Amino acid sequence: MSGVNFLEFILIAVVLLLVGVPLFSKFPPRRLFAPLDMETEEYKHLLVRKEEILLAIKEVEFDLKTDKMSDDDFQIVRKKLEDEALSVMERIDQLEKELKKKPASGSADIA
Repeated sequence: MSGVNFLEFILIAVVLLLVGVPLFSKFPPRRLFAPLDMETEEYKHLLVRKEEILLAIKEVEFDLKTDKMSDDDFQIVRKKLEDEALSVMERIDQLEKELKKKPASGSADIA
């Protein structure tokens, strides 16, 4: 019986080596993750925020058309959303200029 257990152990070790070596040998000895560029991350966040604001404006307009919101409330909410959208778009423009000045590092994804 001990011969069978020994063969099972050898078989398991061979399988682990055959599977493990290709998996772990392809990773370079350097860092797996690059440090985050805060300007690029802020830029991506602002693009998402801009889309959220534009969708919110459309939603408020729909609420006005379906009489879920009064005209006075609509004007107040729309003005706040437009002001925020303008400030976000100004910051996006600033970041685009700054990111274009930086040397290309492969992580900046400006569309």
